Amino acid sequence: MAQLSGSGAGCGCLLSLIALGFLLAYWPLFLVLALLVLVIAGVSSAVMEQNRRQLQVLVELAEQRVRNDPCQVQKCFGVIHSISLAGDLATPRLDIRCWMLVDNAGQLEGEDRRISLSPPAERQPLRIGSGIRRWLAAGGITLLEDLSVEAKATRAAMECLRERAWTQDALSKLEELHSSVVDTLAKAKGNELLESAIPQLQEALRVFKAEHTKLLQATSSADEMLHKLHDFLSVPEGIRSILNFDLDQLYDPARFAELEQSFAEVVVLNETFRQLSRDALA
Repeated sequence: MAQLSGSGAGCGCLLSLIALGFLLAYWPLFLVLALLVLVIAGVSSAVMEQNRRQLQVLVELAEQRVRNDPCQVQKCFGVIHSISLAGDLATPRLDIRCWMLVDNAGQLEGEDRRISLSPPAERQPLRIGSGIRRWLAAGGITLLEDLSVEAKATRAAMECLRERAWTQDALSKLEELHSSVVDTLAKAKGNELLESAIPQLQEALRVFKAEHTKLLQATSSADEMLHKLHDFLSVPEGIRSILNFDLDQLYDPARFAELEQSFAEVVVLNETFRQLSRDALA
């Protein structure tokens, strides 16, 4: 047994010496091969980095073409939010973010949906609108025809989502303004420094109440309009084309702008009353 062990060790040493001798004899060849591998790896990395930079430029151009364009993903409608380059040098990916109108247990909401696609083998499709459309369609994202009633309804639905979210936020801010004026009015009674501002504070409460009613109506209208638009987009495509759907009569985009302007005036009015209170206490 000891003889076998010694024999194995001896063979191992002999093989090691042979390998060492081979390495010493041909070390220039090994050095050249190692340098060649490093050069190839460096060139390959540089080429992939250059390709990624070129792809990044094309992705930015593609995003500019389709950003905020109405689209359909499966049975949901929404808009393209962004297209960005992801993945590593060897396996780049394109991430498409869509803001979709979804029905969440009867509550219509906006949903941020992300879809990851491989870039087209040929970069040319990313340079032209029709190519981008075909590439997105192959990935399950259908761009709607810009002048179609579906595209108009989808844009209106996105505006309704924004309007509803804005009015809900405005109602919260208005509640804060109302509480501030009520507190100031309570301090003004019997305080000769603030009593002169009581009529203005009472007028502010009247304005806030009117604005509160207006915002509630706007929230309700936006929600009702959302449901009408969602119902329309939910019917089969073949039926949508024969429906008498006059979007211009249902949705007035100027109404939201007027609402924002009205609330901005209320905020300015509140600042005026706050300044009156500060001046009176100074």
